[in-house]
Amino acid sequence: MKNIIIALLIIPLLAILQSTLLPYLNFHSTAKLDLVLIMVLSWNLVYPNSDSMLWALVGGLMLDALSGAHIGTNVISLTMASLIPNLMSSRIWSTHILLKISVGITGTTIYYLAYLLLLTTTGWRPNWSNLQTDDLVSTIIINVFVMILILPLTRWLALKITYRNIDI
Repeated sequence: MKNIIIALLIIPLLAILQSTLLPYLNFHSTAKLDLVLIMVLSWNLVYPNSDSMLWALVGGLMLDALSGAHIGTNVISLTMASLIPNLMSSRIWSTHILLKISVGITGTTIYYLAYLLLLTTTGWRPNWSNLQTDDLVSTIIINVFVMILILPLTRWLALKITYRNIDI
């Protein structure tokens, strides 16, 4: 229950910040900082419960409400992107730096591919031959960097709300 309350407090603030303030920053034209995606991926990596998938639902609903895209595109894209860290998070490898980097890379890539595919199926016609991969690469780099910076805070928060049981 604490997991959902924290999601309902943090995710709307990040979605509002991402939708209103970040488009006016100078680096946003080449690299897009996805605060909601970073937080959803980070939380799914450090919180080993399947309830952390609800963060993708809350974040997707908030982004869908604040964007001009079709309702459900962000929900589905964030859910698909958060499946990997949710399945990969284990107590042994969750602190390894390569896991954090690979989750950031694959999560961002899956999010944008799913988002573009969903927009394509709903009638939006992107020029697939003219997509700029260097913008995607710079977005992945900035998302991974911010995710590595934010992971200690999310790990601390997850440890505070998780009950630790010792089984014998």
